[in-house]
Amino acid sequence: MRYDLAGLVQRAGRTRRREIVFREVRLPGTLASDLYAAIYAPVLDVWGKAIAPLIDEYQRSLSEITTDAAPELSGVITSTDAATAALLVTLRVRLERWAAMVEAAHRSKWLASINRATGIDAGMMIGPGDMRATLGTVIERNVELVRSVSDQARSRISDAVFRGLTEKRPAREVAAQIREAVAMGRRRALNIASDQLSKAAETLNDQRRAEAGLSTWEWVSSHKAHPRAEHAARDGKRYDDKAKSGPHKPPQDRPGQLIHCGCTSRAVLTLDGEF
Repeated sequence: MRYDLAGLVQRAGRTRRREIVFREVRLPGTLASDLYAAIYAPVLDVWGKAIAPLIDEYQRSLSEITTDAAPELSGVITSTDAATAALLVTLRVRLERWAAMVEAAHRSKWLASINRATGIDAGMMIGPGDMRATLGTVIERNVELVRSVSDQARSRISDAVFRGLTEKRPAREVAAQIREAVAMGRRRALNIASDQLSKAAETLNDQRRAEAGLSTWEWVSSHKAHPRAEHAARDGKRYDDKAKSGPHKPPQDRPGQLIHCGCTSRAVLTLDGEF
């Protein structure tokens, strides 16, 4: 705990309420679009640009049936893979910038939520440095995910090319399969970007509450058309991070942490120490 928000509220004497429920912090979806555009799309663009040289080499290999067909095709794939690996080095810097934007947006909304609910200006008590370790984890996770997206695209492209060569499929058919492999990568990357924003936001929610000395929170359902039944049932239920057992012990699958979970949480400040 970096500061005692409950103590600040009590000393300010601006409320007689025993309980304050804060507005949940939700980050704009444009940050997910930014993540995709800055991090994931450039890697898939490299694979997209490899389609033409791959098909040119495939056509030559298919028509000539030379013994060096497979090595030449492998060379195009290997050089493309090397280009994506080199790109990942620069993408880490972009990821750091994106994470900084996420932290700033979250901090702004969290401070506004505190001020709206309590009249307290906590701006001097929290800063970007507090979340450095948390954001470091977010960055490393996305480095691995973008590498996974690239690896999956390479695997699908390699399979299409060499299976096509073995079965002597027409170049246009193989080209269509390669384009679909890249398109599948883009669809997966878009989903990952959205999911990673939700996870980052909820991780920051947890950290900001702990920083303020708040352990109580409410589950806020995503209210999606097809939510997880157990998550929808938790909507509005209250949990305490200090609880080791009983109905207020938080579930293992916390909001926003399962894949594509859009649930979030809102902080609760109790001035009498009771639910």
